Amino acid sequence: MTVTRPFLVQVPARAARTLRTFVSLAAAWGAAVLPLGDALAATTPSQTPLYNAVPGAKPNLMFVLDNSGSMDDEMQDGYAVNDQCKEEEKDCRGKYGWYSMRSSNINTQYYNPAITYSARVDATGKEKPNPVSFVNNQSSTDRRPLHEAGTTTSTKKFTYVLCKNNDCSSEANRTVSTIGALDVSNVPLPPGHKRTDCGSANECTAVLERKNIANWYTWYRNRALAVSTALGLAMQSYDNKFRVGYVQYNQSVAEVDPRNPAKPAEHIVSGVNYFKDESTASGQKWKSRFYSWIYDIVPNGGTPSHNALRLAADYYAGKETTTYAASSLTHPWKNDPNDATSGELSCRRAYAIVLSDGAWNSGTAQDIDTRFTATTTSTNYDGKPSGSAAKFKYDPKGAPARESLDLPQRLSARNLYIPYSDGGTSSNGFADLTARYFWHTDFSNTLSNDVPPVEGQHNPTFWQNMTTYTIGWGLTPSGDSPLKKGLTWAQIEKYNSDWLAGNPVTPPQWATGDLNRDSSDAGDARRVDDFIRAGFTGGGRAYSVYSGEDVRRALDNALSSMVGSGNDAGVAVSGNSNEFQTLQGQYKYTTEYQTADNSGDIKAFALNADGANAVFDDAGKPKPAWSANARMPAVDKRTILALSNYDPNAPGSAQRTALTYGTRLSDLPNDLQALLNADKQQATDERFVRYLLGEDPQKDAGGTVYRLRRQPIGASVNSPPVFVGGRFDMGYGTFGAVDGKDTYPDYKALKTTRPPTIFAATNNGKVHVLNAGRNDAAGGELAAFMPKGAMASQIDLAGANFRFRYTLDGPLVEQDVYDKNGQTPAGEKNTWRQLVLGTGGRAGPFMYGLESPLNNADRTPGKEHFLWEVNNKHKDYPHLSHVTNNPAAGQLDDGTWVMLTGNGHYPETQKVGLYVVEALTGKLKQFIQLPTGYGGDATGGNRGLGGVVAVRDSTRRIVAAYAGDANGNLWRFDLRSAKLAASVPRRLFTTPSGKKQPIYAAPTWQVHPGDGSTCTYSATSQCGAIVVIGTGILLDEDDLAMPATKQALYGLWDQTPIGGDDKAGAVALSTSNLVTQTIIPVAKTGAGIEEGKDFYQLSTNAVDWKTKKGWQLNLGTITHPGAMANGERVVGDLANLGSSVIVSSFLPEDKKQGIESCTATGSLPNIIYVLDALTGKNKNSFDVDGNGSFDAYSVVSIPSGGFTRGNVNSRNMVGQPNEGQPDGRPRSSCTNETGFLTGVGGTQKAGDGCPDSRTWRRSWRQVVSPPF
Repeated sequence: MTVTRPFLVQVPARAARTLRTFVSLAAAWGAAVLPLGDALAATTPSQTPLYNAVPGAKPNLMFVLDNSGSMDDEMQDGYAVNDQCKEEEKDCRGKYGWYSMRSSNINTQYYNPAITYSARVDATGKEKPNPVSFVNNQSSTDRRPLHEAGTTTSTKKFTYVLCKNNDCSSEANRTVSTIGALDVSNVPLPPGHKRTDCGSANECTAVLERKNIANWYTWYRNRALAVSTALGLAMQSYDNKFRVGYVQYNQSVAEVDPRNPAKPAEHIVSGVNYFKDESTASGQKWKSRFYSWIYDIVPNGGTPSHNALRLAADYYAGKETTTYAASSLTHPWKNDPNDATSGELSCRRAYAIVLSDGAWNSGTAQDIDTRFTATTTSTNYDGKPSGSAAKFKYDPKGAPARESLDLPQRLSARNLYIPYSDGGTSSNGFADLTARYFWHTDFSNTLSNDVPPVEGQHNPTFWQNMTTYTIGWGLTPSGDSPLKKGLTWAQIEKYNSDWLAGNPVTPPQWATGDLNRDSSDAGDARRVDDFIRAGFTGGGRAYSVYSGEDVRRALDNALSSMVGSGNDAGVAVSGNSNEFQTLQGQYKYTTEYQTADNSGDIKAFALNADGANAVFDDAGKPKPAWSANARMPAVDKRTILALSNYDPNAPGSAQRTALTYGTRLSDLPNDLQALLNADKQQATDERFVRYLLGEDPQKDAGGTVYRLRRQPIGASVNSPPVFVGGRFDMGYGTFGAVDGKDTYPDYKALKTTRPPTIFAATNNGKVHVLNAGRNDAAGGELAAFMPKGAMASQIDLAGANFRFRYTLDGPLVEQDVYDKNGQTPAGEKNTWRQLVLGTGGRAGPFMYGLESPLNNADRTPGKEHFLWEVNNKHKDYPHLSHVTNNPAAGQLDDGTWVMLTGNGHYPETQKVGLYVVEALTGKLKQFIQLPTGYGGDATGGNRGLGGVVAVRDSTRRIVAAYAGDANGNLWRFDLRSAKLAASVPRRLFTTPSGKKQPIYAAPTWQVHPGDGSTCTYSATSQCGAIVVIGTGILLDEDDLAMPATKQALYGLWDQTPIGGDDKAGAVALSTSNLVTQTIIPVAKTGAGIEEGKDFYQLSTNAVDWKTKKGWQLNLGTITHPGAMANGERVVGDLANLGSSVIVSSFLPEDKKQGIESCTATGSLPNIIYVLDALTGKNKNSFDVDGNGSFDAYSVVSIPSGGFTRGNVNSRNMVGQPNEGQPDGRPRSSCTNETGFLTGVGGTQKAGDGCPDSRTWRRSWRQVVSPPF
């Protein structure tokens, strides 16, 4: 199970109960509210991973919802405030109860102006109309026989009170706010608020404030309303990712005799169904039924938690024979839950989420004859998780070797699972029951036990069990409650942390005694502790929540831990450029993520000659050579490098600093302090800096514990690691005439003598620099950079209620740049520098430049190697936005070394164009905006330019660039110095469907040989370039809208000579002058190492260049079960391999179907094309049968995926993979060059094969850059 990160919510010091508080709101049915579904297109990238699928089979999930009478309460338990206080009473002075009743500081369920109360949504995600609004009663009629008309005084204003230190007793502590129907003045917001609806840091409009109050009153004022609203909002992001069923604690209203309280439920309400509404008119509306249930549930009855969970377990065991709605009894393990004859998937997991607001009732415990959290009498479970035979028997003290003197063995045992035994000191607890269903029950005797263990969550179970999560409304551990005695969250956290670190442990103070018999208040407190423990013994986690927003965060945290993990960011591959003949002995580096707690890892895996994993563990899983988390140095040895007050126009004014264990927050420059202490809650000593370095636990100035983290490396969702060593070779020493040409060979050789490093951007806001050498220190962190753009999120990351969003997520690329004039902090002139250029990506509008130093033995960077950073607040960069594509770099013909990048998607200014930026300083050289009528205006929405590829002439200097945009336009930018200042991009081509066929991935180009008539390539004659593009995009949920438009590949002849002016009289490019190639829909099954893949051929239609100007290939012919119809798209940068071009596409899930298979990896299916760049024809690209020669197939379909991004083809060719050859010549029709595309799951060999050839040149280099 993943180590818990519970929600630590401050509980008011004063315990109180109130009379129900009435507010001055009146019903006004039909009030207009803008539905979410009718909103405009997305204006920011999605903040959740989009490039993954639910691995294996979609999990079963039973919601077990408490509908006891207390769920109707409008205050927390123990609340006892009224407005009749007498002055002489001990705790009441001045009758301040009236204020306390209206303060969320005292009554945590009352309106809190610091919170945005989101509207309730229906099954489609649209906001439900709010029937409540403010009114001003000026013409009401007094109902008397005379019908005498008159007016009443206007309705009293709504009041809320903020009380300092949870104390409303004195006027000095109280801030009273009122708002009525006619008020127009803006409303001040409290310091540190979390409002997202007001668009202001300090105040909110009266209209929006009234709407927020109305939302609270209608959908959050009592527990049941808040829970159901939060549940509806949380589930919107999980359409068809689960199979959902539900049960409630007590009988529904229809079964209840109004003269008696409701009895405990006797059946579940509904078995599991795919969480979707079927699209056909006659289809079942399973999702809508769920929303109807949660919104219609009525509180009534007691809290029989055991009984309700038993009903869910009996359903999973096949013992439930009926439901309250007969048509809702389904088969939990069948692929079609409504068809008893359908097949089954033995890899499907089952979960339960129990949400309750009270201690379970004494005397209701069932089936607890054995203390299952302490027993060792469990049967051994046999199975084949991950395909390898395994046995398992639970030991409540922990796995064998847990106390081994050998640290690696001890850590391996400790990380298998965390035991939560109480040593047999309690009995009949709810925790016993959840443990029984997790550790000791196999719900199916007919299915094989091969449920894959859950990565990173310390859950080794592989049989059909039930994992339980508990969410307690207002259920605070006894030691954190006013009792101040017993269990605390801090105890649980420290126990988890020490256990996983291999340290001696002190168990938390779990509840003791017979929990079923004691009905006293003390017994209730112990049962609350037991309910919290039940989330851990049940294999999940526990949460204490105190508001609707807390519930939503807890649910999202739990749900994302079930399906929100992955390793699809991409890979890097080791090695120097002159080493390769095979991949034998090289390493690939992958990243991982868990959105539930923002944790991740960076791992190295050894490869064999074919690029497959070389080392496996006993369970048959690839075994990493190292893990960055395991190799992280002690906290007091870590360093964060930061850059302050940087202005690219005056770089000398910057201050570079290193944050170490002894750094005080007050020691930092003012601008960094302002970001890290924006809410004024951080202590000015070393505490927060140490927290940033990774030390837990730490507290803020007020004593609140910062969010505890499971491991030091943050999630890495869209940013693959970059191997920075000796493999990058731009060929500057052999070709061309760039500055530093003569010293480039020595510089390249020096790179190979230094131990390589890995640069990895992670969602904790750091770029980790890891040792990637072949030594004992490999995987250890050398230092970390933290851009200012990521510092602004550190306060949110430290909050106990952190909800996943991107903090640092952009691409990183290695570039060789010559520093002629000593522009870096080192000041040394005429020196080559190995740069790593990065962006904020989906996290924010910023870019930065780092250096990997070559002047020391292990490449440890210092603060001087943080070169520059810019954001959209700088006067030169107002159009900068979310840059999610790799930048290009090189020297212009005026001698300037530059970085080229689009300004990013969703620019606030609605301006779209190309940034030309000085690579060593970040100084803007030129922003080339797209012409009026293109880009981010009314024709295209708020989207931008895609990936950029540089065009270099025979001097190896950049003279032009190609890039596509989100409206389907392909552009060429003239970057020659004579044109740059007034450069106007030329539109070369527009896809037939325009913005429905966007160009996101960077194009590739090769030199065109000419048509043999009007132009023929020679040493003195240039005929332009063939430019290949792929269409498609995936940045937000709107990009997954259905029905989807079919995407395509295009090869386009740009007749402009490289480095020359536009060719006069060139024919405009359109699909009418393109030759169409097609996929022949007959698959050949791969054999040997290609087993499990299907190969296809392309047509070989000739292109007559005298009449045609290129070719096109429509995608979407090859499909996969559960994939979106016409959803195939290209988002990864294209690459050259000899005379071929390599294109990797992927197929998103159809949300209404989904991909289910016990061999599914969680990666989306890929289709890889290796086709002739000049004509789009079929070629000999793949060794289909593994006999050593390339066969005449140009397409391979890989159901297991893993190649969407980070695909690598290492080859010894020089230059960038998507640019033409450095010698400036066209390629021959085939070259026999071979490469390997290495993805997160495996490697695909590809080639530019010649017919009937059984030999090929092995040439290596990264050829496919990762998309983002």
